[in-house]
Amino acid sequence: MSLHAGPARSACLDVGKDNPVSFVGTLTFRIFGGPPYNGGVTKGDTPEPAYILKLDRPICATGDEFVDPATSIDSVQVYPEWNQAGSDAVAERLRRLVGMRVRVEGKSPFGAHTGHHHAPLLLQINRVERDTDPTEAYDTPMTTVQGFYLALAAGSGEAASAFLAPEKRRSGPLSADAITKFYGRLDEPLSLIDVSAVSAHEFRVRYTFVARRPKRCDGEALVRTVRLRGENLISSIQALNGC
Repeated sequence: MSLHAGPARSACLDVGKDNPVSFVGTLTFRIFGGPPYNGGVTKGDTPEPAYILKLDRPICATGDEFVDPATSIDSVQVYPEWNQAGSDAVAERLRRLVGMRVRVEGKSPFGAHTGHHHAPLLLQINRVERDTDPTEAYDTPMTTVQGFYLALAAGSGEAASAFLAPEKRRSGPLSADAITKFYGRLDEPLSLIDVSAVSAHEFRVRYTFVARRPKRCDGEALVRTVRLRGENLISSIQALNGC
């Protein structure tokens, strides 16, 4: 269930149902004051860090004594699922995506009911990704970069090499065979997080994969493209964080 509609009683989210949900909005990070609740951290309150998702559009909720379907909800406190595989990776993505428009996915949201709850609705999440506008890539080399990393995610060296300049695909780590051998045998396949334009022919790419458990690569690369015979092809890939 994906919620984007404005408040309307007939369209309210039923938090009493154990259903997966997703929200889209801008991710923010704040330090709230906790016990003894003197009015803020600078006045002696315990610091309580929290990720707050500012929703694109307000919603309403029902099915919980701590929510009122007549009240508009414009923010959700989100946090990784407790003691679940991948929760550390979700926590790291939350940290990196602050200030960006994201989509979060989770299950069983509930209404705020203690002083430790800092938004009207709370949600344990198992996934957070940057939510991008697909039209941003239209008529730009970004589509080449997206295609290349999606081919890596599929472990297909043949498909990935088609997005490379000819001299890059002939041999070495970017040859079709080398790509298939590495990306086709990962413990956890590559997942493309986002591609953002640095300039007309430079793109910053973020991705994650697991080569050998439990070590996870949260990768970042600067990818440059070149125009050759009417095609936009990748001319270089510079890893920015060593993986």
